[in-house]
Amino acid sequence: MNSATDTGDAAPSLRERRRAQTREDLVAGVLAVIDAQGFDRLTIERIATAAGVSRGTVYAHFPGGLTELVSAAYAEIGRTIVARTTAEIAAVSVWTEELTAHARAMFDFAASSGCGHFYNVSGPAFISAGESRGIGSGASRAMIADTLAQAQAAGRLREAIVPEAVATLLVGAIREAAIAIATGEADPAEELAAFSTLVAGLAAPH
Repeated sequence: MNSATDTGDAAPSLRERRRAQTREDLVAGVLAVIDAQGFDRLTIERIATAAGVSRGTVYAHFPGGLTELVSAAYAEIGRTIVARTTAEIAAVSVWTEELTAHARAMFDFAASSGCGHFYNVSGPAFISAGESRGIGSGASRAMIADTLAQAQAAGRLREAIVPEAVATLLVGAIREAAIAIATGEADPAEELAAFSTLVAGLAAPH
């Protein structure tokens, strides 16, 4: 049996489920406004309209107002990119392709919409600190380090490489390239090809 009672966790009440759904709708409203009008046009009124709720409802669920909403939306994008990256990785079997999957998911998102610019440029400038800033990069760093460690253990990665250190550098490279893509200063395909070449150079000599 797998009921909430069997596991010791109480099932959420109808009120709790509705509250969670409203929060999700509000975060979706933030992203919808950013995609349609840009981050600089984001207001509580526009978010409320996009989510189909009143201004009072917005503050009832996000007392911190716009700052809290933006942080929640930023965190949601981070989780989305992690999910996309995980799906990309599941579709390949070579360690270099696993690393490239991180860049592909990030670059595709950076080039796709107004939210791509928000996640890479305007969002980080607005959110100075907090847990939402590290969801995507933190997960990527851990996954990349694990992939590198496994490749090294299998003799496919250069012995002198420190997986954790290189993972940090690769995440930084992905972030910088994504910023350039989001601002229109770089081409996604060219950046992905360059990243693939960079990753290939980490392989142990045959």
